[in-house]
Amino acid sequence: MEYRSKYGGEAGMRIDLSEKQIEEIKQIVQKEFLIKGIVPTDEYLFINCFSKIQKETVYYHLLRENNTLIIRCYARLFDNLSLSLMIRRVAKNVIEYLVIQTGLPNTIYIENGKEI
Repeated sequence: MEYRSKYGGEAGMRIDLSEKQIEEIKQIVQKEFLIKGIVPTDEYLFINCFSKIQKETVYYHLLRENNTLIIRCYARLFDNLSLSLMIRRVAKNVIEYLVIQTGLPNTIYIENGKEI
């Protein structure tokens, strides 16, 4: 699914991260989820993970657009408050880490297609 900006820019682009930075992100995510893979694509850094407790797959896409860091998350929540809180906690921690690392001043979090 292609992300089209509503902020006037082009579609997002992948954040260039070092191996060390990717390893740090992996450690942040692994506090809550089992990681199946982290794959840099042309458009974003793709993180495929799994919630052991809820037995659900969770996908994160990390990208940038202009001076904005964007994290998109896709998961089947089914009104599952605990999974939703876990997903948002991981996203918040990843965003905090990346803001420090990249210096990008603005952030957007999109969960299942809705900006939160």
